[in-house]
Amino acid sequence: MGRPVLTEQDREQRRRVLLDAAHRLYRERNTLPPVADIASAAGLAKGTVYLYFRTKEEIFVALLEDSFAQLFTALAPLLTALDMDQPGAAARFARAYTQLVRDSGDLLQLAALGNTVLEKNLPLEAMQRFKLNLAQGMTQAGALLEQGTRARAPGWGATLLLQTYGLTLGLWQALDFPDALRALLQQPALRVLERDFHAELEAAVERLWSAAFN
Repeated sequence: MGRPVLTEQDREQRRRVLLDAAHRLYRERNTLPPVADIASAAGLAKGTVYLYFRTKEEIFVALLEDSFAQLFTALAPLLTALDMDQPGAAARFARAYTQLVRDSGDLLQLAALGNTVLEKNLPLEAMQRFKLNLAQGMTQAGALLEQGTRARAPGWGATLLLQTYGLTLGLWQALDFPDALRALLQQPALRVLERDFHAELEAAVERLWSAAFN
């Protein structure tokens, strides 16, 4: 008897299970786990993974795409309800955005390694798909921002969100220290680097968005 033919819904459900398992293992180990471990955590055969992802790098990029998709989904209602003409709007957005980043799981860890992974052994087709999805998500989110604010040049919303993301990732990379090095920050000469990432992010995003609308 042959194997049952999977429907598109079944295939997507299996892919979701694999991504969830890979996300979970990545957060636990802080590195992309072997394919065999992902398959085991998902309750599937190792060969099943290769039906969806040809290389380990493709799994990594799929995780990054998935994390961005979740962030854009969470951003949509926030941007739709935003009224930057109201007093304190930049501060309210910065607070809500920082909470979204808190809840984004492994997005920043994955993004920080993204360029290195994308440059190694990733087929051009997969790289192009990732970049297109990222650009589309940024454009759509930017359009939501533009709808609720004063008229400006088309595309300024996506530009502001791109700058916000760049600020977010840059701050995370600057303040993400391993535990061994973090202990050294108690030295007086290094105290300037002892900062809470989320507090610094909220303050920096508020300044950026206040300047953008003034």
